[in-house]
Amino acid sequence: MAALVFGALAGCSDASGDAAAPTAEPTHKAAAPVRLPVPDGFDTETGWSTTASPEATDLQPGSSGFPLVAVAPRSSLVVQAAADGSRVRAFSLAGGKTVWTFTPKALKSARTGVFVEAGKGGEKVVLARHGKTSGSGLNTSRRTTTIDVIAADSSAKATAEHHLDLTEPDDTASSFTATDSGFLVGPVTDGVHEQAVVIDAATGAQRTVRAKTVTVPGCGSGSCTVQASPAFATSQGVVSAFQQQDGCDQWAQGGTPCAYGFQVGDVWTSTSVAPSGMRVGIPLAVTGQYIVAAWHTSDTQTDQPSLSDTKKTTLAVHDLATGKIKAQVRCTSADALTLQPGSAQSSTRLSPNGDFLISGQAGFDLSTGHGHCFTSTPSTKGIVLTAVSDDGTAYGIVHAVDQTEATSLYGRLPIAQDGTDTPERDSARVSVRTGTAKALPTAAEVPVYLAADGHGVFRARDVVAVYPAS
Repeated sequence: MAALVFGALAGCSDASGDAAAPTAEPTHKAAAPVRLPVPDGFDTETGWSTTASPEATDLQPGSSGFPLVAVAPRSSLVVQAAADGSRVRAFSLAGGKTVWTFTPKALKSARTGVFVEAGKGGEKVVLARHGKTSGSGLNTSRRTTTIDVIAADSSAKATAEHHLDLTEPDDTASSFTATDSGFLVGPVTDGVHEQAVVIDAATGAQRTVRAKTVTVPGCGSGSCTVQASPAFATSQGVVSAFQQQDGCDQWAQGGTPCAYGFQVGDVWTSTSVAPSGMRVGIPLAVTGQYIVAAWHTSDTQTDQPSLSDTKKTTLAVHDLATGKIKAQVRCTSADALTLQPGSAQSSTRLSPNGDFLISGQAGFDLSTGHGHCFTSTPSTKGIVLTAVSDDGTAYGIVHAVDQTEATSLYGRLPIAQDGTDTPERDSARVSVRTGTAKALPTAAEVPVYLAADGHGVFRARDVVAVYPAS
């Protein structure tokens, strides 16, 4: 089962108007829960909650941002980092007991993200921080990125299995790009890196990857040479995106379409596994043993691919190791959403039993190979899905377009931002089995993770709450 990292809705008002204040510093077990307004099926009288800081915004679309809460599903933990990166706490998902705490070396002006990676060595918690060293004594203060890797099955006072200190030039703004099986650090533009550092959470090893020239098959009548840029890392290697520049019709005027695709490590290339007639493939996200991609027949060189109402987009779930298509669906959207490498990573999840997969505004039944679109039409709004259960019931946020770059990206969830003026968002419950959708009551929060036993994890602007099934 894939580990999860998420953004979330704003707002944490109690529907009854008499919510108890969350515990600020739990020592053994989090307090009786704040009663968030949630969908029926969750018992808000029991469970637990704790305060959580709002999250910082990363200005680079395509990065993973700075999430302060993550779930380690195999270990049944909710992991929370302080906004300044001064501490990490791991809570028992079901009971709220503090399982372990970790205190890293101090950084000034730190921007912090916490992530969970899963691999052969078990689940690892990755604390990633941008900040400045103290500059004490004879040492001058400098910018740095630090990575601390903690075993999810730690106990009491946890220690880092690996600590990395990556010095940053003053003119470079690095971002974190995380999947549940890989981690990149480096500047990102339109979802890709010219250069990045790959972190192996299991061993602590780091290596630099760069955009490089590769030869790929399936370009028109033969192979072509392209520039492939790293997008994100996975258990099968770094996924790199490319776009053919020569020997093709760059303006989509009836000639041989240009290939726009991706390569998964040295294992396979999208042009070899594309759905029939598709020349454009965008890697949207990875979860577990699957990679989700968007496909078009062709696109012009000047415009980024988008999910719109002018052409149908095939959204497909591929086996990460082989590229074989496991499920697919064709969708349109009235919102004209940009399809970018990694743009749906924050909204891509597997159900605990692995039968269902959600990604952006689509849901897939992996047992049948079929999918359903929850995208907008001229008369209905799109739904960005956040969590899915073992029976295919999923929850999501109604997509709101506000002309910002973040909301124009397909599959990107809003983060738990600071500020009382952050608008509440409508939400919905859907069936991935049937494709039906139903609006939830106004201001209802939706779970960002659903456990096999029915517990739901909810993340509002300043609280994390976990409720059992009722």
